[in-house]
Amino acid sequence: FNVSAVDQQIRYHDGAPGVMEVDLERKMVFGNEQGKMYVLDGDRGRVKAGELKPSPLTLHVNVGDCVKVNLKNEMAKDRAGFHVDMMAFDPKDSFGANVGNNPGDQTVAPGQSKTYTYYAHPEYGELAALIQDWGNVVENPRNGLFGSIIVGPKGSRYRDPVTGEDVTMKSSWRADVLVDRTISGQENRKNYRDFSLMFQDEDNIVGVSFMPYIQQVAGITAVNYRSEPTAWRMEKGCDIPEVFACVKAGETPSTPLLQAHVGDPVAVHVLGAFSEQVQLFTIDGHEWPHEPYMQGADQVSTMEFGGSEIINAHLTGGAGGPNRIVGDYIWKNQRPAYANAGQWGLFRVLPTDDQRIKPLTPQVPPTKTAKQAGKAKASPAALSVK
Repeated sequence: FNVSAVDQQIRYHDGAPGVMEVDLERKMVFGNEQGKMYVLDGDRGRVKAGELKPSPLTLHVNVGDCVKVNLKNEMAKDRAGFHVDMMAFDPKDSFGANVGNNPGDQTVAPGQSKTYTYYAHPEYGELAALIQDWGNVVENPRNGLFGSIIVGPKGSRYRDPVTGEDVTMKSSWRADVLVDRTISGQENRKNYRDFSLMFQDEDNIVGVSFMPYIQQVAGITAVNYRSEPTAWRMEKGCDIPEVFACVKAGETPSTPLLQAHVGDPVAVHVLGAFSEQVQLFTIDGHEWPHEPYMQGADQVSTMEFGGSEIINAHLTGGAGGPNRIVGDYIWKNQRPAYANAGQWGLFRVLPTDDQRIKPLTPQVPPTKTAKQAGKAKASPAALSVK
């Protein structure tokens, strides 16, 4: 993968002002002039021109893959690094940070390049790995220089669920994982929907026990560089009881829209990309095993995560849960102040024949249509009369 670290202004919400005052002269931030991000070289021009809505770098690889990342630092001032957790690498060459007695400089100066090598070791299995910058670890991740590598089943291909485009060698936070069933041990594996949500926040005093008691979150609070504050929706005329489902603020929030056909297997990866406090993730109406690969693991509907931590939620029963109920569900940060600050969105479970997304497998039509009208025939309402 050819990746560049670039300076790029980030708008977390297209309709909200750059800042919104919350309390005690503190402000929520929806525009970051000092934004930074990793982008594939093939996307760089469109991101710069505003033709492609920026999202954190999300690469899809398979178990057993050797992954080479050619990083070029195109930022004006800061050094850049490329550190990946949960993948195998040589710490003397691809740690991505200058620590301890490791030789040489593993970060990249502006205008320079470096190649990092990682291995999706079979012992580590299928997982989500967080990409972090350690060139300026205090400021760059806060400004958006983070991403993820999602490791899927061996031999898999990746497809955009809406366009059908092959995203195997592209960056995409959403992907249909098309499993190769010819590989031994994968004969019964099913294709599944895969989503990556990267949370960031920077308020270190909300909820702490001193007066005056801060109740509203300030600073940047976003998921995949997007935010949907409830205060903005109320300004657009949404009442509090309907704030999460109000057409006055648009059909869908600006945050990532997760879509699947009812019953589809679904994996949601939640990554604490940059965080000052511990957060809680939930998807209404759904559960998942606390340990996804441990038989008999407890089922949970909410999980705690902090900075650099990861949740791999493989939804029990798939989209719509075991009862296969179609509709809009809310995913969110379960801490109310953070949900109000914008960390929430929709998980849209569609009927199996809905064409807004591609089917994972050929679907049987939900209803049968008669090709030829038959004769009407009376049927008894009861077989016996008392």
